[in-house]
Amino acid sequence: MENLLIPSSIESMPRRQFLRSTALLTAAAWAPEVFAQQSGDYWSRPRALWLKRKETGEEVRTVYWADGQLVVDAYVQCCTLLRDVRAGSVVQMNPTLLDILCGVYGWFAQAGMERPIVVTSGYRTNATNNMTEGAARNSMHLVGRAADILVPDVPTDYLARLGMYLRGGGVGYYATKHFVHVDSGRLRTWAG
Repeated sequence: MENLLIPSSIESMPRRQFLRSTALLTAAAWAPEVFAQQSGDYWSRPRALWLKRKETGEEVRTVYWADGQLVVDAYVQCCTLLRDVRAGSVVQMNPTLLDILCGVYGWFAQAGMERPIVVTSGYRTNATNNMTEGAARNSMHLVGRAADILVPDVPTDYLARLGMYLRGGGVGYYATKHFVHVDSGRLRTWAG
């Protein structure tokens, strides 16, 4: 997983935006103390998300954290979008998961590529998890700590590397299914 390559032909992403994002990610790896200072400032600001649900077309564009606390109405909107769509079941999603998603959204917004994070799966009931191909029996989806995502016009391997850079939890790279799993569990990576 550490040696993921970015495809040489990326037709859907403007080249300058891609190069700027790649340069920022590379610079972050070489100058962690500078980015640590900037990230401290980043996390003290209000935290925004733009989420879109693939199955339903629902969108939430909101600030879910401000003045050092969750914004309750916005948090509920995010939890509702991240629900188990099949079962119609909503739970309180782990705020750290929202922070990971915010890091992804913020990264692309800072690079001038503001676009929604498309959610293909959030919370899952046991019944939905059992029907999901390849799902782990002890999946973080079962406890509201995971989301399967994609970002329009962004290669999934790049998105997976960004998830690893954020170091918020687990990152699964599903190249053939075109999504990335992120969760707020322990740090680990895998390819599916």
